[in-house]
Parts: sequence; structure tokens; C-alpha cells
Amino acid sequence: MKKLFLSIIALATSTVGYAQLSDGVSATLQAGETTTMFYGYDAFKDAIAAAPADAVSTITLSPGAFNNPGNISKSVKIYGAGFQTDAEKNISPTSVTGDLSIVSTDEVSPTVRIEGVKFVNSCVLSGSQTITGTEIVKCSFERFYNRVATDNTIIRQSYFRSDVRGENKLSTRFLISNCYLVGIHSFGAGSDVAVNHCILTAGSDYRHGPYFYYGNITHPTSYYAEISAGATCQYNVSSDAKLSNGGNNNVLGNYDKSQWTDFKTLFADGQDNLDYLDADGKPRTWTLAAPTTYVDAEGSPCGVTGGDFPWNPIPATPRIISTSVDAKSEAGKLKVTIKAEARPIE
Repeated sequence: MKKLFLSIIALATSTVGYAQLSDGVSATLQAGETTTMFYGYDAFKDAIAAAPADAVSTITLSPGAFNNPGNISKSVKIYGAGFQTDAEKNISPTSVTGDLSIVSTDEVSPTVRIEGVKFVNSCVLSGSQTITGTEIVKCSFERFYNRVATDNTIIRQSYFRSDVRGENKLSTRFLISNCYLVGIHSFGAGSDVAVNHCILTAGSDYRHGPYFYYGNITHPTSYYAEISAGATCQYNVSSDAKLSNGGNNNVLGNYDKSQWTDFKTLFADGQDNLDYLDADGKPRTWTLAAPTTYVDAEGSPCGVTGGDFPWNPIPATPRIISTSVDAKSEAGKLKVTIKAEARPIE
């Protein structure tokens, strides 16, 4: 309970600090029971620099734009306001210039969890030793580069404007779930990669790699939407030859073009493509017109709206509605009243 209270205080302080600066942004570092505020475009960078190297700390970023923090070689949890505007709550996104660069050294292999941030460029994992336990939730990037061996990497409910590249490195237990991306390919031999309830479009210079594909929706016409030989493809929506690749793959329960006609009949919004935005320039919800027809083995809809983590780009960070300080607070004892509203968890 004490840690929860400290987290809410950090969020409240971040919100109040942001409101007090006309054009400012803030980052709140919580390390143990110590909370430190940083302001300005370098606030994220300053918070990373101040985070202890021997413990897992938490950084909460306000809405707004931050300069890039540089390489992250510390174990840290990072929470932003979301990678796109929360229209219902009128909350602007948190954006960061450049890459999210997670780097292992000979001494440290950082464990990083990040939620609710838009990065202008890509996510890059690199370094000198295996990086374990990276978790990326409800974020947006250009690409993902896996330039070091990794284990137990989870990416979910995120938007990649381009592809996920394995860079020929070994990745065990690599899961990408309920994401929108152009393609996924080039992981090293022996990698354990699962693509679960995603939307895979075309346009990459590579075919999708020979991995495990379950409950996805893939582009039905482009050569680059084909999946390389050796994959396991189950309960995906696509055209017939694109999944089986001439019968070389392990296929089960897929929905080919004999069972549906075009995207405008597949999606409830009637849009005849896999574009991320609708005709009005707003993010789509990806609801299927027949969510009980195109389903996986458990009866969950194919695409990003099904599976264990249905599509929802809004992070779980609480929204602070109001804060007040009791005028009768004693010296050294601050009485703060905070009213918070939970945002959806998944």
C-alpha cells in the first residue's frame, strides 16, 4: 500500500508540475521511497541518469515531447501517457525523439519495461550480452531492431510503422502480440518467435519469417505478405497461398479468400485496406464485421481485437483528476488529497 501511495504521489506531482509550466514536461523518478522531479525537454534523460544502477526504479513521464535519453543500461520501468491522444479523457500523448535504445554491457544486462510512449524512431536492443525480460506495452515506433541475443521479450498492443527485424541474432521466447506491423523477419537460426493476433501488412523488403503465426490478419495480395517455408500458421485470415507457401508450412484452421471477399466486408468500419488510420485520419479499432466467424481455436476473434490482450492503445497509468494541499499542514508533514481515476488496464 505504501508503494502504491508513493506511485500516486509521483503521478500527482508530475501532473501538477506539468500544469505549472506553460510549455513544460516533467519526469518523476521513484527509487525506493524517494521521489525526484525533473522538468524540461531533458527531464527523461536526467531521470535515467539519476536512476540507481543497482535497483529497479520507476520513471513516469507527463504528456508532451521529450528529448532522447540516450542508451538505457539500467533496469527501469517507464510509464507515459500513451502513444496517441486519449480523446475520451483529453490526454495528450508522450513522445520521445530518436530511438529507444536498450544496451547491455559486460557488467549489466538491463531489464526494461516501458508502456505508453511514442518514439519518433525505432526500438533497438544491442550490447555485449543477452538481454532478458524486455517488455514493451502500448508504444509506437518506426521499427524494432534485435541486435543482440535476447530472451523472454514481450511486445504487445503496440504500433510499428514498419517492420520487426531480428538482425540474425538468437532470440528465445520472443512474443509479439496484438500489434500492428508491416512484417517480422531475420531472427537467427533456432530462435523461438511467436506472432499472436497481430495485423501484418505488406511493404517490407523481406517475407515474414518462418515462425509461429496464430490468429493474425495478413495482407492478401503482396509478395511480401507471404510467410517463409518452415512456419506454423494456425487460424490466420489471409489469402490461401500466402500462408501455406506451396504446402511447406504446418497449417491449421486458416481462413483463405474462398471464405471472405475483401477487407471492406471483413472489418466493421467497411474500410477496404489495412491502413492504420480511417478516412478521417483517426486510428481504427479493427473490429471485425463477423467476430464470431473468423476466430481462433478458443473462439476469440482473429486480429488485434482477439487473444489475451485485445487492442487498446490507452495505457493503464492512472489519471489524476485533482490534488489539494491542506492549509493546516504541519511543518515537515504535508497533507495532500488526491482524486485519481483509473484508466483501462488492458
